[in-house]
Amino acid sequence: MKEKASKYIIKGVILLEVALAAFIVAGVVVGSVDLFRYFRIIYTTPPLETFSLLKTFLGHALLLVIGLELVIMLVRHTPASVIEVLLFATARKMIIEAETMVDILLGIISIGALFAINKFFSPGETLLEKGTIVSSATPIEEINKMIGTKIPEKLGYTLGGVITRLAQEKGKKPAVGQVYQIGDAEVSIYSMEGDLIKKLLIKNTNNGKDKEDDEK
Repeated sequence: MKEKASKYIIKGVILLEVALAAFIVAGVVVGSVDLFRYFRIIYTTPPLETFSLLKTFLGHALLLVIGLELVIMLVRHTPASVIEVLLFATARKMIIEAETMVDILLGIISIGALFAINKFFSPGETLLEKGTIVSSATPIEEINKMIGTKIPEKLGYTLGGVITRLAQEKGKKPAVGQVYQIGDAEVSIYSMEGDLIKKLLIKNTNNGKDKEDDEK
């Protein structure tokens, strides 16, 4: 009974997130109309008074970009997408609201720290001796770049979607511990929430062969 209730709650939360993402997209589309109005206002404003208008225009445009990045974050559920939102938000803060060199310096330090986190700590993945744990919402293209695998992108957009599809083709229900071989990648289901795959453990089975070839 508790498992069924938790499953329905998880599905409900996902649906609410999708609905929220749709509302944000609609808001961005409506807000984009105002960008065209700025052109008319800027054109009819004396040259010496256009600075503040251009600043408002840029702030509005960057805010719309942040809205779109927020939608991607809600859909993908990856720490890397959170960093992208923070990067755009920090950049907007620097460009629009920075008034002193201290503000600009703090913005540069913040962006540098975000890039460092993205490069050295690899958000969204946990390295283990037996493989790498990734979110099921991670795109195949990102997986291939991150781990060096060659999973065909035509199989699906996200790794979780590909595994779900393979399980259905084999007549199985996804479950923790199941292992799937996709090209040079060995993927196992690491954790689930109800019927939904949450985390996957992926291993590049070609790593050893590649090293041997390099030595030769």
